[in-house]
Amino acid sequence: MTFNPLYLSAGDLRHSVTVQAADKSSRDKYGQPISTWATILTTRAKIASTMGASYKDAFTQNALANQSTHLITIRYPGDAITIQPGQRVTHKNDTYTIQDVDNVLERNRVLRIACMQIESTSN
Repeated sequence: MTFNPLYLSAGDLRHSVTVQAADKSSRDKYGQPISTWATILTTRAKIASTMGASYKDAFTQNALANQSTHLITIRYPGDAITIQPGQRVTHKNDTYTIQDVDNVLERNRVLRIACMQIESTSN
């Protein structure tokens, strides 16, 4: 069987994640901007540590992405939704900052998102 980078097994997408973008339109009573997060996408994803070979193959030339701790893989969400660095991904009690986004082979089928874990709360 040959490796197909565009193939995602439904069983691999076992994590429910939320992609959020900063919403700086809110202001406090003094007129100062308040950083809140607006949900732009909720989807299924594969979350993997960056210690594996698949990560090193995906982002070897990107210095910022090389600092990432996790690689999150999702199906392409469509042209109406833009996922970009600076946004964040949440999964259960974990929060990740998006470092880089790779549209695999520019085919609009699979996105690989390099993230840095910024918050983890385990119970």
